[in-house]
Amino acid sequence: MLLKALSIGGCFIVLAGCAAAPPAPLPADLLWQDQAFNYDAALVSVGKRDLFQLDAGLLSKLHDSGIQDSSAQYRLHYLVSILFGPEAKDLPYSAGHSTIAAETWRRKTGDCLSLTVLSYALAKALDMSVQMQEVRVPVVFDRRGNVEFLNRHVNVLVRGAGDLYLIAGSMRSGDVIIDFEPQIASRREGLALSDDGILARFYNNVAAEYLAQGDLTLAYAYFKAAVLADPGYSPSYSNLAQLYTRKGFLQSAEQLLLYAVALNDDADIALRSLHQLLVSQGRESEALKYAEILQARQEKDPYYWLGVGLHHLQEGNYSKAVNALERAQDLTRGFQEVHRYLAIAYWRAGKPVQAKNQLAVLASLMAGDLEFAALGGENQRTP
Repeated sequence: MLLKALSIGGCFIVLAGCAAAPPAPLPADLLWQDQAFNYDAALVSVGKRDLFQLDAGLLSKLHDSGIQDSSAQYRLHYLVSILFGPEAKDLPYSAGHSTIAAETWRRKTGDCLSLTVLSYALAKALDMSVQMQEVRVPVVFDRRGNVEFLNRHVNVLVRGAGDLYLIAGSMRSGDVIIDFEPQIASRREGLALSDDGILARFYNNVAAEYLAQGDLTLAYAYFKAAVLADPGYSPSYSNLAQLYTRKGFLQSAEQLLLYAVALNDDADIALRSLHQLLVSQGRESEALKYAEILQARQEKDPYYWLGVGLHHLQEGNYSKAVNALERAQDLTRGFQEVHRYLAIAYWRAGKPVQAKNQLAVLASLMAGDLEFAALGGENQRTP
């Protein structure tokens, strides 16, 4: 799980989005409300160096000359043994809390952002060609109490590492993706993230956790840190708008949401929140425009329909799952996850012939996938 979005009393917040070149900056009086939230920059105790700093004992092992002077393929094997070997205990995924690399290693667990940061830091220490990336995943909300999180996803791409030999055989040479939730979207190259981009996502996640806990002062400090770390990261603005709405700064909240929509095309949460904000003020005719924009976008978005299909699968509504996943199939080609879950939906809906057809399509797509190999301990999991 990469990132989150949360809904508080109907309001939505996103944790992690795509970076883009920003439009003209917002005026400071609309962007910041330092006095109202007792802002102090010192409240943000984690810097960029802290985020990626590894445990000293682990770092000394990585800097061993025998490892540093070895081939890229050997170093990849060594990295995999650290992440998925007995000492790490497969570093299980756990949602709800983002941590710095050293803490993730100590805890031996973390959300996908935390595990991505740790993997990236390890690979950099091993002098590997590596990048963090954000990949699109189905639109699925995770409700916790009165807060609703929309999770996005990050993982690590290692370039030119050579063959990777596992018990099951040899994975393809070239680029390798390390992913701790590889069942969806992990086999594709995504949006490359800079250190500042992932730092902004970390701050955004921490801020959302504080907001869910009702600590508005710390939430504001971390949302501000996210914006300052990466001004092109749109969810920080839409999430900050939810905080402003709580305090009654409605004009600022509206401008932040409009800015988030202008930053990138993947701004459905900002559109939802903007619609809701306008309705709450009795501005139904204005709100309708944004509802129509959102609906039109969703109608053409295979990720939206894949998310709907997964929701129905989990709820046991197999006929509805088939309908949604067929919509996703009509909107895209070569999307392995659509065929995988459509096969499951057909099977559970009592349509074995269609299920087998989908598995045949999936097999042909996987056979032709020569670029990436996904690593992870949960790649056999199904809904």
